Amino acid sequence: MEYQNGTASLEAALSLCAQQPDLRVLRRVGPIDRLVSDRPARGDVRRIGVVDTEATSTNAHTAELIDIAVAVLLVDAGGEIVGVERTLQSLRDPGAPIPAEVVKLTGITDEMVAGRILTHEKWTRLLSGCDILVAHNASYDAPIIERLLPEVAGQAWACSMRQIGWLDHGFDGAKLGHLLMQIGRFNNGHRAAADVITLCHLLVHRDLHGRTLMGELLEKAGRDTVRIDAKGTDFAVKDRLRERRYRWDPAGKAWWIEVCEDEVNEERRWLEFEIGCRNPVMTVMTACTRFR
Repeated sequence: MEYQNGTASLEAALSLCAQQPDLRVLRRVGPIDRLVSDRPARGDVRRIGVVDTEATSTNAHTAELIDIAVAVLLVDAGGEIVGVERTLQSLRDPGAPIPAEVVKLTGITDEMVAGRILTHEKWTRLLSGCDILVAHNASYDAPIIERLLPEVAGQAWACSMRQIGWLDHGFDGAKLGHLLMQIGRFNNGHRAAADVITLCHLLVHRDLHGRTLMGELLEKAGRDTVRIDAKGTDFAVKDRLRERRYRWDPAGKAWWIEVCEDEVNEERRWLEFEIGCRNPVMTVMTACTRFR
């Protein structure tokens, strides 16, 4: 079959490829404003700040910010994006050479950030004005931002990596770029602004019931949970804890898990009778205390 050059013929060729079981068509992500729903807004509309940072290391408590971006979205009660209020991106000089591996990953060089400073008042006003901030790894982004902008401390956060059931929706893994390819999209580069666009495309993806993943994320972020730290457990039970989805906290030197309030009693019984941990530390977690 032959096609003449032009948009129509290209779309026909792509459609033909998409029908082949051994081929997958990926389309580049588009501008965020194209993700705005044409449906009338339902219920209250909130400001959702989709945020990403790039920094000098993977340690959120010591890394120096070099790149930050945010898209402030207007989202209705159904999880639909009904408007884009503002986007902003800034580079920042970390005050020391950027490690080579970070340069390879992000493409950000010392020359690009030399002398660049963050306008604290502008960024504080913008982030504090959001009802909730969303990042794909909020445990990384939240501490970095709050250390640099202390006035933002205490802001509500949601984590799209941990608070969306990717496996339940047929995805494998939770890395941002890999998830994007699984919805038939791709993006170039690993910069803060590019990752914000990528995350926005994922958040408007719909589950089998037609609901956006943004809706699921915001619902889960609004629920209180309980963090259970299994203090003082023997090294020999680490594999059993890991199998039950406990994580190791190197700072607190304990295995921990976060559960819904109605799961607390069952988890305490399991720890006592199966692990021998009779006095776990219990901490109520909210969107304003989680991911710190």
